[in-house]
Amino acid sequence: MKNSLYSIVLFISFTVFSQQKILEITNIKTGKVKVFIENQRIKIRTLDKKKRIGNLKFSDSLSFTLNNHKVTIDSLLSIKNQPKILGTAKTVLVFSGVAILGASVIAASGGSDSAFLIFAIGTGTILTSGIIEGLNSNYTKRKWTYKIVEK
Repeated sequence: MKNSLYSIVLFISFTVFSQQKILEITNIKTGKVKVFIENQRIKIRTLDKKKRIGNLKFSDSLSFTLNNHKVTIDSLLSIKNQPKILGTAKTVLVFSGVAILGASVIAASGGSDSAFLIFAIGTGTILTSGIIEGLNSNYTKRKWTYKIVEK
């Protein structure tokens, strides 16, 4: 009984005193703070214009990894939250919109009067995927400062 009680106290102390690294971004003008935690799915752009999407993993106080690519804080151009469901919905809408546009071309070549209506539906579907991409804010280096802190 005594050993199990000590074990419980030991595990509770690990959770109480453990520190978690987070990516904290601060707005330069307003001072507003946003936080990105470990294993959160994000989309970044680096200064060399490379785009990477994946789960955030911290390696040290100046860098993190994203899909086994090490990224330093200094090379970060922009960051945004990228939930899996929105990425999947966007991809499905783009492919279905392209398929509908293809159907409108086939309908137009057959002389159908409904080709323009099909074209308008396909275009609207593709534009909807662009709107979904813009739902999450993009935090750029011009307006935000980045740092990795332990909480």
